[in-house]
Amino acid sequence: MLKLIHASKIYHESGVCALHDVNLTVRYGDYVSITGASGSGKSTLMHILGLLDTLTEGTYLLGGTDVSHLPPQALARLRSERIGFVFQRFQLLPGMTALENVALPLALKGLPHAVRLGRAAEALGAVGLSDRMMHKPGQLSGGQQQRVAIARAIVAKPSVVLADEPTAGLDPAAAADILTLLDGLHRAGNTIVLITHDRGAAARAGRRMELENGVLHGGESF
Repeated sequence: MLKLIHASKIYHESGVCALHDVNLTVRYGDYVSITGASGSGKSTLMHILGLLDTLTEGTYLLGGTDVSHLPPQALARLRSERIGFVFQRFQLLPGMTALENVALPLALKGLPHAVRLGRAAEALGAVGLSDRMMHKPGQLSGGQQQRVAIARAIVAKPSVVLADEPTAGLDPAAAADILTLLDGLHRAGNTIVLITHDRGAAARAGRRMELENGVLHGGESF
């Protein structure tokens, strides 16, 4: 479903090669983890996979389509349709309830308001927050806020969920709950790519890879 072929990302202004000749295959239903030290290229890889950035060299196939050189508008449309994001810092809007935050991605699809809220309520139920739907982020714990972020990531039924350090900054119990939730989402058929510095978290994935100075080990050559 996701395939990088001889993919490189070079930031010409600084001369940094953040990714070097990366070959990566993620199939439907995979649970993949990618570890690496700070500065190894994890965030760059996440941005490439999430269509937030583009390659300098190589090819990116998403669902069999070459998306390496699409214009920004086309990338934005694909991103909203195919990618679900979970970020370290939640990225929730403080003035909105959990329900409203989760419903936001559906607004881009032009769905009626009642349909958006109904699907958002279903997603919040899937992460165990049916009783917190009307709470705003400031009224929720860190672990609960991350659950809201995961519900937002899955509400549009994306092709893949990209989770970037989803347990960083959480206490051990909340972090364990988030990892258990990701396990459950995978068992339910979701494709998950987990970027993490935590090797214990990475070990829960079915396939484990490591980035070192922009080089991906274990990514599976094409």
